[in-house]
Amino acid sequence: MNEIKKRKTNVIIHGFKEPDESNADERKKQDEIELVALLHEIGCDDVSVESYTRLGRQDDTPGAKPRPVKLVVASENQKDKILRRAKHLKGKADRGLNKVFIHQDLTPKQREKRHDLVQELKSRQANGEMNLIIINDKIATKSIRAEPVNLFQGTSG
Repeated sequence: MNEIKKRKTNVIIHGFKEPDESNADERKKQDEIELVALLHEIGCDDVSVESYTRLGRQDDTPGAKPRPVKLVVASENQKDKILRRAKHLKGKADRGLNKVFIHQDLTPKQREKRHDLVQELKSRQANGEMNLIIINDKIATKSIRAEPVNLFQGTSG
């Protein structure tokens, strides 16, 4: 529970391009500029970032995956706002943001449970089940909304 409490205002950003500066301070400054642009892109200009860190060791080999960024924000509401608006990154191929995805910072135990759920979801989809999603640590069937009824159909006016 303490681990979960410590992570409640954190988000992890994957696929966020690494700066190509050689100096660590310059890389940090470039990351900051890009993070502000990312938050602006998803409409989270009012979110106050307490800190951010690249996770893991830098890999200098060409074509290496960018390291994830841990972003710590001021409140849980701000974290929720970022997570809700992260879906708006999908269509942003022009800025390279379509490969960026944001999720909640999870404990190792939570990550393992999530991994198992994703594996089960994939196997069920491979067996032909449709409209499945993961909600609250369970696999559920998406409810499909019916087409809206046009009440004014056939009336003149």
